[in-house]
Amino acid sequence: MAGSIALRSLLTMAFVVAGGYCTAQCVAALRTRVGAGRPIVAGNVAHVGMSAAMIGMVWWVPSWQVVTWEMAVFAIAGGWFAVRVVALRQHATTGCVARTATERGPVHSKLACAHHAAAMGAMVWMLGVMVARPGMAAMPSHGGVTPASRAVTAAVLGVYFTIAAALWFVVARRRGRVPGASAHALMSAAMGTVALTLA
Repeated sequence: MAGSIALRSLLTMAFVVAGGYCTAQCVAALRTRVGAGRPIVAGNVAHVGMSAAMIGMVWWVPSWQVVTWEMAVFAIAGGWFAVRVVALRQHATTGCVARTATERGPVHSKLACAHHAAAMGAMVWMLGVMVARPGMAAMPSHGGVTPASRAVTAAVLGVYFTIAAALWFVVARRRGRVPGASAHALMSAAMGTVALTLA
């Protein structure tokens, strides 16, 4: 991605913090040894992978290659979150945001899962853009992606993630017991910044 060393360092720190939180959530859920915690583990593993991939994207060099399975993993994760939105039940553990007394019920959790699904989809698109960017002639080209369409899509994603980050921060501030709201706000803000650099 384009940007100064300072910007890249800040983005790296943001993804490390967000990924570290998700890792801690995974460990906590595994320690409970309760079946209901499996969706939480799966969701957080997806976010740890996304944080790692975003750090790689921040420090991208032309000699690196993206293989099909990496994009497929994020596509599958996005589909899993989308299924969680549809299959969410009133008393189910969603794997998106653990339910607490301060949440707004299933709608809030559905919105969280929908956001995570969008984030995974954005990862697939960003990886595709990195592969197709000029200076990476040794990598497979993604036909049909013009600079204009890429810029528009990147701008839309940048605005979306910026708004999502603001909403997550509001949730974190007003509903302090919603686990992970600050981490997801930080991750969304960082993803929005990266998306805008791809425009």
